[in-house]
Amino acid sequence: MDIIYQIKAIIVLDNNGKRLCSCFYDPPDTPTTSITEKDKFEKLIFEKCKTSNCELEIIDNKVVIGSKQSDVWIFVVGSSLNSNELALLDVLNTLISLFKKACATDESIMITKKTFLENYALNRLYIEEVINDGIIFEVDEEIILNRVPIADNAAQSLNEAIGMAKEKAKGFGFGFL
Repeated sequence: MDIIYQIKAIIVLDNNGKRLCSCFYDPPDTPTTSITEKDKFEKLIFEKCKTSNCELEIIDNKVVIGSKQSDVWIFVVGSSLNSNELALLDVLNTLISLFKKACATDESIMITKKTFLENYALNRLYIEEVINDGIIFEVDEEIILNRVPIADNAAQSLNEAIGMAKEKAKGFGFGFL
C-alpha cells in the first residue's frame, strides 16, 4: 500500500517562502495533515533550500526534490525516506514543463510568480493530472496537454458559453443576470 502513495506534497512558493500553491496528500486511514503542520513544513523546506538549489534533500524524514524557476520555487515531496527519487524527479520535470507552457508569454517562457498566479487554475489542473491523492498518474506531457487544453481556447469557449446562458436567461425573465 505504501508503494502506491509516493507523493506527500506538491509545493510552489515565491522568493519569500510564501505559498503560491500547495497540494498535500494523505493516504486513506491516516491522520490528515493539519494546516499548521503544512505551514511549518513549507517554512522548513524554504529555510533549508533558500541558500542551496535543493535538488535533493531529506527533510522531516521525507525526500524533497525542488527547483528554482525565476522567482518561484517548486517542490515535490516524497511520502517517506523510501520514495523513489527518479519518480519524484519525473514529476518535478513534468510539472515544470507544463507550468512553463501555461505561463508562456510573447516575451518569455519563464515561470514567474505573476504568470503562475495568472494561470493558477490551469496550473492546478496540471497538478491534478499528474498526481491524484498522492499517486503518480501521468508524467507524459503530451498526454496531459491533450487532456487539458491551454487556457486561451478553453477560457474563450467558457466565456462564450456563459454569455449565451445569460442571454437565454434574460429571455426567460431573469433580469438579475
